[in-house]
Amino acid sequence: MSTSQPPAERRSGLANVVDIFIAPNAAFERIRQVPTWGWAFLVAVLLGIAGSLLVGPAILHAMETSMPAQLAANDAIAKLPPDQQQKQIAAIMSFSKIFAKFYWLVIPPAVLLIGLVQALIMLIANAATRGDGTFKKYYALSITVAVVGTGLGSLALGAIATVRGADSFETTAQVNSALPSFALLAPSAKGALAGFLGSLNVFYLWATALLALGMTRVGRIPRGAAWATAIVMLLLTACFAAYGARTNV
Repeated sequence: MSTSQPPAERRSGLANVVDIFIAPNAAFERIRQVPTWGWAFLVAVLLGIAGSLLVGPAILHAMETSMPAQLAANDAIAKLPPDQQQKQIAAIMSFSKIFAKFYWLVIPPAVLLIGLVQALIMLIANAATRGDGTFKKYYALSITVAVVGTGLGSLALGAIATVRGADSFETTAQVNSALPSFALLAPSAKGALAGFLGSLNVFYLWATALLALGMTRVGRIPRGAAWATAIVMLLLTACFAAYGARTNV
């Protein structure tokens, strides 16, 4: 009996990666029975890294184009003598470029951390509504859905940036809003608002729907509570995006 379980779990994990796109209910039922997430994590990370590498040139071009002026307008830097201003700007630019080039290293731990946070939030909803899910099931659900939200979303952004060309992006906000999102409703939005609306893109909305439907299947959470919980997680993501983009124009 002990020799038959690992192959079953591997088949479940691989099937979940495929079915999260074409038959999500089947994936949810398997996660409920066998909450495995290894294959989903691997695919989400590989897609996310591929997307990060593709979008990298656009990010670097946008930083070189707009970041010096943004930094020069910063109150703390503007108070410095001219020669120190240039040194400070150059140092920040150098660090930011290095971070952008190696951002792909952040993707694996980020997927794991987001999965942890989402699983805890879903576990709270589970306790409040007397669902029968467990942390392990909700964690597997979050990582599996990350194949769509993080993996496919990043790859699509990278593909769009590659097709359009790096020189077509003058700010990082323009890169981040390249995916179809609510930012299309306010094309002149800047800073935090642009970050907030840009994060409400088709892939995050898709992932939100999958999380809501998944909670009803994996943990038997009532539909209304599941959707409310998923929307709260989406809005939290949008708020973090708004905070990060508050100085971008």
